[in-house]
Amino acid sequence: MSDGTISIPTWAMPFVISGLGVAIAYGSSMAQADATKEEVKRIEVIVKETAKQATENGQAVAVTETKVDAIVESLARQEKIQEKTNEQIQALVAALLAKG
Repeated sequence: MSDGTISIPTWAMPFVISGLGVAIAYGSSMAQADATKEEVKRIEVIVKETAKQATENGQAVAVTETKVDAIVESLARQEKIQEKTNEQIQALVAALLAKG
């Protein structure tokens, strides 16, 4: 009776087929879980790098805003200085005209 083949009773075939289906589904889900874990790790690295760059950009924006504010204040001071200089020139010209 032992001719090197496996013989399965007919009544057990649905169980064997179901078992194979479960084994294939389990193997597939485990492979997908492993792939998902790798994908999650990859995305985590990307998110951390993006967050780091966003923080650096935020700091760069803050520095840029500070520089712009400093430039605006400097221009405002220069404008006031220019107004005073114009007033002084007008007063000097008026004094020279009065003398002459």
